[in-house]
Amino acid sequence: MKKYKVRISLLFLFPLALIINYLAAFNPHFIEKYYSLGVNRFTIKILSSITNFIPFSMYEPTIITSVIGVVGYFIYTVFSICRHKTSLKRGAVNFLLNCAVVISVAYFLFISLWGLNYNRIPLYEGLKMNNEKHTVKELGELYEYLIDKTNALREEIYVDENNIATVKGGYQSALDRAPLGYENASKEFSVLKGSFGTPKQLIFSEFFNYTGITGIYFPYTGQPGVNVNAPLMTVPATTLHEMAHQRGFAREDEANFIAFLVSSMHPDKDFQYSGYILALGNTANALYKADPELYKTLSAKKSEDVERDRKYRVEFWDKYSGKIEKVSSKVNDTYLKSNGISDGEKSYGRMVDLLLDYYMTYLK
Repeated sequence: MKKYKVRISLLFLFPLALIINYLAAFNPHFIEKYYSLGVNRFTIKILSSITNFIPFSMYEPTIITSVIGVVGYFIYTVFSICRHKTSLKRGAVNFLLNCAVVISVAYFLFISLWGLNYNRIPLYEGLKMNNEKHTVKELGELYEYLIDKTNALREEIYVDENNIATVKGGYQSALDRAPLGYENASKEFSVLKGSFGTPKQLIFSEFFNYTGITGIYFPYTGQPGVNVNAPLMTVPATTLHEMAHQRGFAREDEANFIAFLVSSMHPDKDFQYSGYILALGNTANALYKADPELYKTLSAKKSEDVERDRKYRVEFWDKYSGKIEKVSSKVNDTYLKSNGISDGEKSYGRMVDLLLDYYMTYLK
């Protein structure tokens, strides 16, 4: 009976987490000061320091172990019922109760360890950028600016035997050099400060190509995980994106913008190029929807090398597109919406709003 009381009490962690998350949504400045920039940074630093000696992300081992555990426990329960070691009712109740307890504890830990960051103040406030509505003309100016910068950077980076942009030293070099960008960026934007464990490769990166996932931040271990089988030119920006999550920036559009911002301030050209092609692609999509003719006119200014890199990335991901990617996209969309991001995966595109804010505030 005592064991039942303990498990039932643990079930209350789930509604408690919901209440805490709900109240946090009304107090973004409190969350920013005391959680995101306070206790959460300390917690992530401790977690990522503990797991930093592991050369890969613990995301996949944890998921696999959890699935095996649930399946094994289900088989054990069925076996016990069939052998009459326990009744059908008691076996079913125990199985469902224990699963519910695990879900309750896991969700409470998610909210406590990282999830409240969805409720912090908008990034433009933290970076002291002017936030206003922008015109199509300004969007075109931004696109042209990004094209010029990307064209120039493309001439200074490493390429492979097919004249496709690559990363000096391979993916491990990108993972190792990524913190240099944050060291530079934090000198101007203190909100990006922090010393944490280094980013890790995802073990089954090839599988993640089929899901369309290029990186995963695992809040239970404080590890940014990177798909190292994606096109190498994109790995630096992806790494910085996941490191933004590690610093408590939960929203995808903000993490995308931070990836661009930090890469643009990185001392190495391959990182800079990776960030600019990320920004260029998102801005191109936005301008195409807003003014197809202006998009077509400005896109003609892209260099042949930049266009070759773009086609390579499109062809690369086309090889992996299919049902797995669609299911993965749906799961990710549902996850984002469940954390208060009403437009789900479409929120990634809102990076362009931040790019425009940054362009108008600091660059123009």
